[in-house]
Amino acid sequence: MYELTTDSIIVNTGENAILVIRCKECNSSVIFDDPTDIVYLYRLAEETPLLYAKLALKENGLQDYVDAMNEFN
Repeated sequence: MYELTTDSIIVNTGENAILVIRCKECNSSVIFDDPTDIVYLYRLAEETPLLYAKLALKENGLQDYVDAMNEFN
C-alpha cells in the first residue's frame, strides 16, 4: 500500500517482515526528460503500489517505466 505521509510503499511479505520502499529515494535515481514526468512515478505509486515496488527493486525498472510512458505520450 502507498503511505502518503511518508511517501513510501509498504509491503507485508507474509513472513513476519515488512518491506518499506521510500519513493523519494527511488525516484531520485530516475533521469527525466521533463521534470514534470515525475508525476508518472507518483501516480504509479498511488494507483498500483505493488507494481511500483516491483519496478523499484529491478535494476533500471523505474527508469524504463518513465521512458516507456514518454514513448506513449
